[in-house]
Parts: sequence; C-alpha cells; structure tokens
Amino acid sequence: MDAASILLVDDDVELLKALSKVLEKEGYTVTAKAEAQGALDYVNASPLRPDVVITDVSMPGLTGTELLAAIKQTLPDIPVIIITAFGEWDQYMDALRLGAFAYITKPLDKIELLTTVRRALTK
Repeated sequence: MDAASILLVDDDVELLKALSKVLEKEGYTVTAKAEAQGALDYVNASPLRPDVVITDVSMPGLTGTELLAAIKQTLPDIPVIIITAFGEWDQYMDALRLGAFAYITKPLDKIELLTTVRRALTK
C-alpha cells in the first residue's frame, strides 16, 4: 500500500518544515504549500488527490476557511484538518459547518496531530 499523502498549508515556513518532518517521519508523503491559493491550484491541477489536507486558518490572501470551502466543493470526501493559533468559537463553528474534519489549536501537540491524521485516514 502506498503512503498516505498529506497536503500541508501554512504561511509560517518554519512550522511548515517542522510539520512536514514530523509527518514524513511517520511515513506520510507530504506536499507543503506556503499559501492557500497555491494549495488550491495544486489540488485542482494535480491528478493525485491528497488523502488529507491540513491547513492553517489565518493566511494572507485566501484563508484556510476559504480553502476548506473550495476543497469541499470539488472533493467533498477529503478530510480537512484546520490548525490555528487563534481558537475563536465563531471560526471553529464556521470550520465545522463547512465540513472540517477537525480543528486543532497551536501550539500543536505532535501526538494530537498524528492521532487526528490517523483518524481522518480511517474515516
């Protein structure tokens, strides 16, 4: 069986590198994008579909919530995990309403993130 593929989106390049390493160490194939529009372009253009998308909420340009909505429109079965430094209730409710699989606040707990990814892959 091929390694599960994860599309990781965060404008914090250092966090992007760190999370990529954590996920790759667990055997996942990671495609990292530093902005949501680039991630959406990748999803729309690539014949390979990610098994899971992990996206930050607050990014310049297209937000993670807008990315979530766009992905769910074309690929409703792909689980999207939202990560954010600002755990606001309205944002949380919006994300769930739009179909987010999970909502995790930063600083990220590695075990919580990996457990959530495993749950998303077995849904």
